[in-house]
Amino acid sequence: MGPHAVIPMAALPGAVLRIAPDGRITDLNPSAAALDDCLQPGTLLIDCLDLPGRSHLQSLLDSDGRGADDGFEMEARIGDRLYRLTLARFHCPDGSSLVQLADITDYRHLSERIAINEQRFRSLFSQNPFAVCSMDLQGRLVEMNHCTEELTGYPERQLCDYHWETLVDPRDRQAARECFEAALSGIPCSYRCRVKRSGGQTALLQVTYIPILVEGEVTGVFGVARDKTERYRLEESRRLLQACMSQIHDVIIITEVDPLDPPGPRIVYVNEGVERMTGYRPEELLGNTPRIFQGPDTDRAALRRIRRALEMHEPIKEVLVNYCKNGVPFWNEIEIVPIPRSGTEGRAYFAAVQRDITETKRREAELRHSQEELRQLSRAQEGLLEQERRRIARDLHDELGQTLTALKLNLAVAVDGIDELSAEHRRRLESTIDSVDDAVEKVREISANLRPPMLDDLGFEAAAEWLLSKWGERNGLDVEWRSESTESGRLGGEQATALYRILQEGMTNVSRHSRASRVTVSYRETEERAVLEIRDNGVGFDPVARHHGSGLLGIRERVTMLGGELTVESALGKGVRIQVELPLATGE
Repeated sequence: MGPHAVIPMAALPGAVLRIAPDGRITDLNPSAAALDDCLQPGTLLIDCLDLPGRSHLQSLLDSDGRGADDGFEMEARIGDRLYRLTLARFHCPDGSSLVQLADITDYRHLSERIAINEQRFRSLFSQNPFAVCSMDLQGRLVEMNHCTEELTGYPERQLCDYHWETLVDPRDRQAARECFEAALSGIPCSYRCRVKRSGGQTALLQVTYIPILVEGEVTGVFGVARDKTERYRLEESRRLLQACMSQIHDVIIITEVDPLDPPGPRIVYVNEGVERMTGYRPEELLGNTPRIFQGPDTDRAALRRIRRALEMHEPIKEVLVNYCKNGVPFWNEIEIVPIPRSGTEGRAYFAAVQRDITETKRREAELRHSQEELRQLSRAQEGLLEQERRRIARDLHDELGQTLTALKLNLAVAVDGIDELSAEHRRRLESTIDSVDDAVEKVREISANLRPPMLDDLGFEAAAEWLLSKWGERNGLDVEWRSESTESGRLGGEQATALYRILQEGMTNVSRHSRASRVTVSYRETEERAVLEIRDNGVGFDPVARHHGSGLLGIRERVTMLGGELTVESALGKGVRIQVELPLATGE
């Protein structure tokens, strides 16, 4: 056929149009006529296309074939379908061309879906928060995402030269190999392994192998690795903590913070020690409230203090009576601390450590009872001692004193009634009379020191003034007595005796140890209390380093027996201050 021969349209395969140089359709075969109603002889092809296609076709037509001797291809929409237009130029006398139309709508839609799916797959691979890699059938790394680089510490270009097993700890390679073989057989498989990072650290991973299937055949294996190092560490810490909590005998309870009003905050955790202490199993208490342990003898004041501390989210420690499941009461030492919320989304809790101190309380009660019995015995002995002192003092004063006085008088009468005595004998007898007179004074002084009669007759203040005046004269001390009593100050009985003996002991300590030049003794007495203070300007002592002698211990014991309070203050070079407060019995 010559170059100017006319090709029959019906003989051309597919949908074909003949267009004139101005783009007008001059002829079309039946396949082209069936595509769209707009494709008719005499119609401009450019009018049948969408806007982008019109612009493209117009530029081609305007070029008058320059640079497109063999034709061109373009895509355009005709109606709601997408076509590929292939234009073939022929050197015809009329300058017409053939345009073949191929419907590529379904092809393009499928291509776009494939591209989207490819992007989705790439996103799943590259943006996965876990380490994802692909391996060939021999287990060599082919491709990996950025997380794989971060997890192993190796760059991708270096990892591509590695076999995955070379990164796995030798102890775990057998498990990795078995799991890889399962994936090659088409079965996904997971295992746990240790991996050596580039810096030498060891990471604990959970690795899953997934077979890569292409037309039903396994062509490789995907590996997905999750770093479980921190989780395993936390699990191990939790296991150790749980094992520890189950073995300790104290009860540990964790509750919510609300509500503080009845029924109270719910228990969210309790260790196994609660069954040993209370008889309740842990599962019985979960969701319940700690108020289940309370009973009729539980201290309401302590509960109110606990409530106030919980409202302020402050720690508190209390001792109160709680009850076992069988109703048996026990002494419970409870310490509650707040657990603050973690972050903005976390929850706050209260943690309580409870300890059964019933046995400790029983021993304390027994000790207090023993101490009270000892104090009562000591008190009785002190009473007997005072009675014996009173008797001896009275016997010395009444019997020995009177006997010595009578002896003195008789000697004086004898001296005066015998004229024949020589001067020497008279001088000796008069000296004997003076010695007897001194003995009488000594007897009176000893009798007064044992138990001054004025303590029973006039009360503590009179006896104290007498004692201090004698003490000052005997020891050369400047002693000042101050009385601030609101009543007559005639305190007597057991309290007066105790204060007197305390004053005696205090003054003895001043004389023996203080090297003081001045002592001030103050006394204050009200309807409820008697307060005695002894203060000196001596050398003092270190109250921490010094081992207190029997003097202060004796004072402390007397004060304790009568339910009083003792304060001792001192420092090196600062003297000593002793203050005694005794409660006064009603009616004293």
